[in-house]
Amino acid sequence: MNNENNAKQVGFTDLLGLSGVSKTDRRIQLLGAVDEASASLSLAKAFLEDEGDKLLLETCQSQLSKLMSFVARIGTTLEQEGDQSFFASELAWLETELDGLREIVSFPEKFVFFGDNTQTGTLDMARTIVRRAEREANIILDELGVRFENGRQYLNRLSTLCYFLILKNRS
Repeated sequence: MNNENNAKQVGFTDLLGLSGVSKTDRRIQLLGAVDEASASLSLAKAFLEDEGDKLLLETCQSQLSKLMSFVARIGTTLEQEGDQSFFASELAWLETELDGLREIVSFPEKFVFFGDNTQTGTLDMARTIVRRAEREANIILDELGVRFENGRQYLNRLSTLCYFLILKNRS
């Protein structure tokens, strides 16, 4: 590839079914926010000792990849319109996991700053990164006129999952 072709590609990337998308495109920004949320789960997972908790976060990462594939199709020939049930099973699964954790964690009676160990510290960081991804998703999806309620709610509940895992892993 010559330098002229390289220059044309600087600042651009591809989405599913669409080439030459500016890296300033709101969809690319949302993909980055969700990718960062997934990476924060990776870091938290690396410090967890409980294999069940690790598997839980790994499943969430897989589901975030599916969420990203939805975002990568917005405004392309591969966009899935009108399917309000998309991502419903993932959201239902997460709600079930939260119900199970709610039964075994004890909730603090006052505001607590976590980080008394690497598990709670990395989970707390993941919780805040997921919350930011949720805020960005709501802003960007609103701007793009995309409802995707299940995906929005999933991000909200994912941050709650991180909080519950913090409570479970406190010293």
